[in-house]
Amino acid sequence: MSDTPDHAMLRQAIAWHLRLKDDDEDAWIEFAEWLSADPAHNRAYEAVADRDARMSPVLERATFPSDDEDAQPPEAGHDGIDPAYHARSEPVRRNRWRWGALAASVAVAGLLGVQMLPGRDARYVIETAAGETRSVSLADGSEIRLNGGTRIVLDRSDPRLVEIARGEARFAVRHDDTDPFTVVAGARRLVDMGTVFNVVRTDRQLRVGVAEGAVRFEDKARTVHLRAGDSLAADDRGKVEISKNPVASIGSWSGGKLIYDQAPLQQVADDLSRSIGISLELPPGMRARRFSGVIQIAGERDAVRKRLEELIGERILADGTRWTVEPR
Repeated sequence: MSDTPDHAMLRQAIAWHLRLKDDDEDAWIEFAEWLSADPAHNRAYEAVADRDARMSPVLERATFPSDDEDAQPPEAGHDGIDPAYHARSEPVRRNRWRWGALAASVAVAGLLGVQMLPGRDARYVIETAAGETRSVSLADGSEIRLNGGTRIVLDRSDPRLVEIARGEARFAVRHDDTDPFTVVAGARRLVDMGTVFNVVRTDRQLRVGVAEGAVRFEDKARTVHLRAGDSLAADDRGKVEISKNPVASIGSWSGGKLIYDQAPLQQVADDLSRSIGISLELPPGMRARRFSGVIQIAGERDAVRKRLEELIGERILADGTRWTVEPR
């Protein structure tokens, strides 16, 4: 449940904040009763008071049209009261009304408006460059480890929802039956069932591997339950393949190595791009070639390149961060 006050409660808090600037002891007694009626009232009032305190320096510098511009006072006291009294009292009452109206407008725009546009303010992006890794700890106790070249979108109003826009991330999720952790990838969803799992999203496919627990994969056509050791690959044409992989290979990049069991070499190239920031270009005929082995990625790039040459039996030419396989 969110701690954010609802619109009606915020309006009540704004009304109390304006009233307490000028009212008497009875108002304070009523205000205390309103606060004690619901803990959320106190949160709402604190939010309004905080916004008012931050906006006060701006409001104090605000200027208003003069009384002459608003309306000319009558030349004679048509109500029997000295016109000088009107001239003295009206600006005070007008300025107080203006201040209150402006303060209320600022509070409504700043507090209610934010809630009406949660997508703009609540969502935020975390991303990594190629070859960079980063760990993110969430408020619910879950942890996300991002590989290089990865972009995720989080939501401050819902820490149990993550969008993976591109790249690779390993999720270690604190399970909650009443509030499942969900990873969104386009029209597909991965729902945690007590889990450590790895997700890769490219422009060609979505891959997920489960290291612990279980994950439910959902798209428009199907629902698939994955257990520890299960891997799923869903391409952009709707084709879904499920395979078994050693648990140690799932998310192995987070331990400084890449472990493969009959993986296409194009997948290896993509993984190296994220993990160490190089571009490995493969001849078209080699992209689907299957590869099994372990590539240590924690050392120098040149050591990684030489190790990969031994594993695939081909020469790899390096030009900065661009590597090209030259078949022998």
